[in-house]
Amino acid sequence: MEDIVDINTLFGPLPAASADLAVDVLIERMQKHSVRAACTLSTLGLLLDPAVGNAATRAACTEHPELLPVATLNPRMYFGDAAQVTRLTGEGFRLIRFFPTEQGWPVDFAPFRALLHSLDEARLPIMVDVEEPGTITALTRVLEAYPAPVLLAGVDTTTLAEAVAALRLHTNWHLETSRLLAAGALKLVAETLGAERLLLGTGAPSHPIASALNAVQHAGLPEQARLQLLGANARRILNLAA
Repeated sequence: MEDIVDINTLFGPLPAASADLAVDVLIERMQKHSVRAACTLSTLGLLLDPAVGNAATRAACTEHPELLPVATLNPRMYFGDAAQVTRLTGEGFRLIRFFPTEQGWPVDFAPFRALLHSLDEARLPIMVDVEEPGTITALTRVLEAYPAPVLLAGVDTTTLAEAVAALRLHTNWHLETSRLLAAGALKLVAETLGAERLLLGTGAPSHPIASALNAVQHAGLPEQARLQLLGANARRILNLAA
């Protein structure tokens, strides 16, 4: 059985999709597609209160060991409490994810810079959702000195050239693949930057796991590159045992 690790899943209420994404549905879809582990977060942290969402995430991941906890933080609610970052590290969170568009803040934002500074010592990987052209370019300045891996989420054909240019500048930056479904997109990144810069992401259960997996299986990648993308890269970046 292939080692598949999904770097991008979530659960909880999602008003934009008129849905409430249950943890059980996520687990069921992971089992259907033989996904061994998935990074996940509660949408309560994205939509309402990071503390509430992170607690819900931690509870779900405690009940389901195949789920890996992802923390959410909102710079608009950050007033310099660096201790909260220490708590997240101690509570086993593997990754911290930011949603600037959904939460309504620009990436070149003083509280975001302050929050990143508080994360320096923890050296936790971060994931930033990028939905509009120009966001990645701004991140190259804001995250220029960030010492841990940076993952760009939501890159598609409209922002792929910008992402490739940014990844050329920053060797610790990576792409998750949930929206890189167009023919040739994954192969282009793998041949231009190396397959080690790509991590499988699906957006499940709000998006089908099959679509992301099919894009990988039909990308025309060498076997080693395909296996790196499916799971090995995520295990390396998140320090997960095989």
